[in-house]
Amino acid sequence: MLNRITSLVSRHPWRVILIWLVVGLASAMYAQSRQADVTTNDTSSFLPTKYESVKATKVGEREFGVAKGATTVTALVKRLDGSPITANDRRQIAALTSAMTRWRPHWSAVHPGGASKAGVSPSTEQRKAHVVSAVASPALDRGRFELVSLQFKGNDADPVIQGAFFQFRSATQSQFRAHGLSAGFTSGVATAADFNKANAATASLEQMLLFAAIVLLNLLFFRGILAAIVPLLAVVLVAGAASGLIVVAAELFGFHFDVTTPQLITTVLIGIGTDYYLFLAFRFRERLRATDDRKHAAAIAGGQVAAVIASAALAVAAAFATLGLAQFGQFRTLGPAVAIAILVMLAAGVTLFPAVLAATGTRLYWPSKSWQRSRENGPATRIGRLVARRPALIATSAVALLAVLAAGAIGTKMNYDLGTGAPHTESTRVANQIDRSLPRGVTDPQHVYITSRSRLNSKELQPLRARLAKVGGVGQVAPAVLSRDGRAADVDVSLNYDSTTKRAMDVAGGPLREAARAGAPRGSTALVGGTASIYSDVAGSINHDLKLIFPLAAALILVILVALLRSAVAPFYLLVAVALEFAATLGAATLLFQRGLGQPGVAFTMPLVLFLFVVALGTDYNILMSSRLREEERRGAPIREAVAAAFSHAAPAIAAAGLILASSFGTLAIYHDQGTKQMGFAMAVGVLMASFVVSSLLVPAIATLVGRRAWWPGLRGSIQRLPVAPPETPEPAPVPHG
Repeated sequence: MLNRITSLVSRHPWRVILIWLVVGLASAMYAQSRQADVTTNDTSSFLPTKYESVKATKVGEREFGVAKGATTVTALVKRLDGSPITANDRRQIAALTSAMTRWRPHWSAVHPGGASKAGVSPSTEQRKAHVVSAVASPALDRGRFELVSLQFKGNDADPVIQGAFFQFRSATQSQFRAHGLSAGFTSGVATAADFNKANAATASLEQMLLFAAIVLLNLLFFRGILAAIVPLLAVVLVAGAASGLIVVAAELFGFHFDVTTPQLITTVLIGIGTDYYLFLAFRFRERLRATDDRKHAAAIAGGQVAAVIASAALAVAAAFATLGLAQFGQFRTLGPAVAIAILVMLAAGVTLFPAVLAATGTRLYWPSKSWQRSRENGPATRIGRLVARRPALIATSAVALLAVLAAGAIGTKMNYDLGTGAPHTESTRVANQIDRSLPRGVTDPQHVYITSRSRLNSKELQPLRARLAKVGGVGQVAPAVLSRDGRAADVDVSLNYDSTTKRAMDVAGGPLREAARAGAPRGSTALVGGTASIYSDVAGSINHDLKLIFPLAAALILVILVALLRSAVAPFYLLVAVALEFAATLGAATLLFQRGLGQPGVAFTMPLVLFLFVVALGTDYNILMSSRLREEERRGAPIREAVAAAFSHAAPAIAAAGLILASSFGTLAIYHDQGTKQMGFAMAVGVLMASFVVSSLLVPAIATLVGRRAWWPGLRGSIQRLPVAPPETPEPAPVPHG
């Protein structure tokens, strides 16, 4: 079937290209306009309802008017001249605070994160953006400032909402200045908006570096102008098509992605798409040396590689599809999204990419003529002979390297404070000013909610407040606030730590909850909510998912390898190899970030996402190498000659693909936030180890040692039925081209 598809598209390449252009551009435009509607920064929305922090959030919404979809913003108000706040100032602050809830955005003036005003078209939900509530505290720090806590309605990941907040901040600061006061904002949408604005230049630079790496590396590999540009244009087009389909799926099934997901998927797609293109391009170049018919060459190359691309894509898609069973919603939505994206790239790999090759032909390599001849004794040939001649030494050396790095993973800790290293913005300056005078958690307090069937009063809540104040790590306990009917109370607790740190999570998820339950009035129920409490529950949810997804994904990939290779031997050593590769990658990240740079740990999402990417992508390269090994052995060549020949043909494609994919991931390391930086580094290292150590050295070395037993039980029978093309015809002498 795949052979028929590649043959068909190679005969009508321009029709296929036109269809992809229309679909890709339309889909990308739709995704751009609707992406903000399906992304969120609300971590609590990813947790199942059984967790305490989620239950506490529901109490806050029901009893205290905490608006669903609103973020808490803290305003620091002080006099412009730096003197203590006067009684008249306090009256002005109270009046201006009350006025905040009457503010509404002027959408024609919204200018989100540097985007053009003409591109802003707020949806119905976006038009609901406003300040739900605003409450001023008593004067703090010997009367030098007051804090105003307000709820800003709207998804803080939405650029339009961020633009509305910029408008609100500007208008509010002007009103305060008119009364001799200054107002600075931090937390919630304030931090998100400032971070997005400051990161806009980094995002642009990342895209430029990504595109430049792909162009330059392709130029180096193929020495042709079109060969450098065409792959990038093709994969960007496919990435646009996939992004639109992902947004449509999210809207149809009513789920949201984390705000970082679209960028991660785009980077992954561009890298993987370039890999698939390279798999085809190297085979296409081989076929062009044997025939001048570009369409026939594209059809044959497509037939030879389409099954490899399909198997590799299905392995990645299946591995990520297992995340659909995850408990933590951020994983549960990431998995299907990546699976959809990879399947779109698979469709491009067997239709668009062969069509592009058929349409361009030898012009792809102009002005170079080096494609006309193969290097009989090039580096790949010499290394292939070395691997075939000394397989035990190569295998031992590769395993030793991976094992040393894997040992670094011992003692890996999870870090939930991924905003460290963020750019210096107005919101961070305000947060630093507050931290110098008050507990670090004052701008993001933990909420202890008490619910009862009978009315509560402040006096009977005093023992609770006293018990909470004695908990280690608690810096301040606010007076209890009662609900309208008096049957619920909210006691805000400010920790001495930032809410996303491990210490804050340990306090909120352990002793704070215990103290709340022990100190709650008789007949009442205590629940602890807030960011630290949420992340404490997130840690528990992720631990559950790690135990479920790791073995499930590994088993699924093993089944795919068995089905592809029709073997009970090779799949096991291939899976063990990529598992060791994952451990080595995690160890390298731990050694650098946790031990070398002294950070609290690695990003909490890294182990699971890294496992799926590295294992699945490592399987991609292993499939390419194994399919070529199988093809060479099928011709009846002795095992060492087959390994040397397979290496000389497959290793350059794997190395080229690995370099480009590693460059794609590596560009993420320039971002300010530690989560993206760490993920970019780890992915790049993992891909490099997959391509240069595991697939290019370890796998062929083991194949040499195991010999034909690798294909047991069906070397002669089963292997003939595998999806590979007939052996290539001998290459004629190079045809002169004028």
